[in-house]
Amino acid sequence: MSGYSEYVADFLLETVPLINRIGECSAEVAMELYDMLETVARSSSENIRTIDTSIRVEVCNRLDLVLEHIVDIMPLQAGGQADVYTPAVQGYRRWQNVELMKDKGLAGYTLAKELGASAYMLFCTKPEDYPYLAELPGLHLLYSDSESGLADVYYEHLSKNYNKMDILVLHGMYNETALYLNEYRKLRPDGKVFCGLDMNSYWMGNTTWNNPVVQRFAAQCDLIATSCKPLRDALNRNRLVSFPCRYFPNGFYNPTDTEIVAEPGVKENTIITVGKIGTAPKNNPELMVAFAKASKALKKWKLKLIGSIEPEFFAFIDKYFGEHPDLRERVIFTGAIVDKAELYSEYAKAKVFALTSTSEGAPNVYAEALFHGCKFITSDIDAADDITNSGELGIKYKRGDVEGLTKALVKLCSDADAGAFEKHIPKALDYAAKYFDWKRNAKKLAYALLKPGQG
Repeated sequence: MSGYSEYVADFLLETVPLINRIGECSAEVAMELYDMLETVARSSSENIRTIDTSIRVEVCNRLDLVLEHIVDIMPLQAGGQADVYTPAVQGYRRWQNVELMKDKGLAGYTLAKELGASAYMLFCTKPEDYPYLAELPGLHLLYSDSESGLADVYYEHLSKNYNKMDILVLHGMYNETALYLNEYRKLRPDGKVFCGLDMNSYWMGNTTWNNPVVQRFAAQCDLIATSCKPLRDALNRNRLVSFPCRYFPNGFYNPTDTEIVAEPGVKENTIITVGKIGTAPKNNPELMVAFAKASKALKKWKLKLIGSIEPEFFAFIDKYFGEHPDLRERVIFTGAIVDKAELYSEYAKAKVFALTSTSEGAPNVYAEALFHGCKFITSDIDAADDITNSGELGIKYKRGDVEGLTKALVKLCSDADAGAFEKHIPKALDYAAKYFDWKRNAKKLAYALLKPGQG
């Protein structure tokens, strides 16, 4: 073991008592420990070629643990004149309405609200394309009628407005993002930059982490995070990754204070899935086939697929009902539900949320279902253990295993009476409040970027 590794190992061993009773530590002690761990995380990344990579894994895990305690005991709202900008630089495209209510829009928006700052998203098409804007008071959308795909509009805006762009929120480590950040750093070396890695294990495995552009990008960010713990740990275990990776999951945000109902008595014998129905990554046929196999054991249950339907998927639907005409009243396609109150009503009534994706990080629909007290069945995507809290809140099955999914449906639905939900819902809501609330996650992001409350 190198001298550095021995030093860090000793530090980790000596601070075990603090970690074990972190919930009892004062704000002063917690902040000091956080600072020390942050220093070790950076130095571990600088020495990653020569140390045991499990050191960085453990250090970043502890950083996230200590941060949870800090936001529990400290009022973090900082105030001030900082502005938060979220550019859609990947492919120099334009933001879509639906992205305003996902991590793409909510990370910057909730961070700005926590800091008493202003939030901007650039660029968008035209005002009438964004009905969700009415639900996000104070969010500024910048519009451009330039052809999508042209970089000029982004760099022209940067050259004129860099002095106001105090905090930059980026999504994904793409070529365009790296080039844009490099130009931003030339103008704002003092700015703060957060990058949420828009990734899954496939994306991670196909990134050339020792590419100079990737390493420059990482060095120019103040904070880089993934939305699920297994990917965080995998990145921190990789010797080619030059940065310490953190955990910031996609959360739930209820801007209009629509009533959120998570009550056993409201729940119906319904399984739901939410998303773009019929796209290959969502793998909806697997769920429909498994439900057909389980239907005799679940005679009083329905399956609802909520979301717009891809045109090419109608052929599969017609064939499915041709083979299972008895399920026409039990397998329901609602179409897209834009109204949040109506959508939340569907979550409130559902007992089970099913996610059969072939490839995904941590989808925001999961957080919506969690806050409504649903149980979960999920394929073994990267975030599966996060979604089920390692099995406490649901069942994970192997992608492609229809029989395994069928058995999981029967097992979970058979144990889904009111008594079961009396026990399940409090666990789900506690877990949701700690990890999947955008307001709380904004406090964590504010501290990690700016350390409000110190000095």
